[in-house]
Amino acid sequence: MDALSELRKINSKIEILSVVDKDFLSFGRVLTEAKADLAINAARGMWKVTDGIGAAASVPEFEADKNLQTTIGTPVFAEMPIEVGWVYGRNDRLNGLEWHHGSEVHIPLEDCVFLLANWLEIQWSPKPSIDTKHILAFYAPKGTIVELKNWALHFVPINVSKKTGFCNLFVLLRGTAEPLQMPKSMASDHQVLIARNQWLIVHPKAADLVKAGNHVGIYGENITINQLD
Repeated sequence: MDALSELRKINSKIEILSVVDKDFLSFGRVLTEAKADLAINAARGMWKVTDGIGAAASVPEFEADKNLQTTIGTPVFAEMPIEVGWVYGRNDRLNGLEWHHGSEVHIPLEDCVFLLANWLEIQWSPKPSIDTKHILAFYAPKGTIVELKNWALHFVPINVSKKTGFCNLFVLLRGTAEPLQMPKSMASDHQVLIARNQWLIVHPKAADLVKAGNHVGIYGENITINQLD
């Protein structure tokens, strides 16, 4: 039995689709021509599995991959300056939803699941909020390179294997996630602005994110994915 079939078997209460299914086209696409071997090899040499979540928005060793620059930076971001970072660790639940202007390209080093929703599902009055009934789950096998469009709400990937955890490289417009330089306005979308080109809504059960002062606006179940041993 393949990993997706096993994952579906132990998660009968949630439909888990694949990034190669047509439903994924509502959120992004698989980049079949993209190459990032040097960045992937560098990440594998640096990565240590951890129970927490680690992340860095810009890693010089990944950004030195010229093939990544030409096969992702040029066709996806139209020669705009990009940064290549990573997020890694262990995660089994939703906890939050973030978005950016511009696409985000993900390169998973291990099998993972993305929990995604459409930006249009956000309710802005009386405060920014979204119901988890709008979220879809997509399985991405390791080595698959996927582009998430700017309307695809997403957050930390979920690792399929309890043992291996997850490690995803990501590509974003340069400057994303840097500290804000000016006071936020009173506009509704600025209530959830947490950094440059980064907006975030969190679930009330995501205690650490709530404690950090992030906007609580996700209601419904904090979706959890049962993982393979």
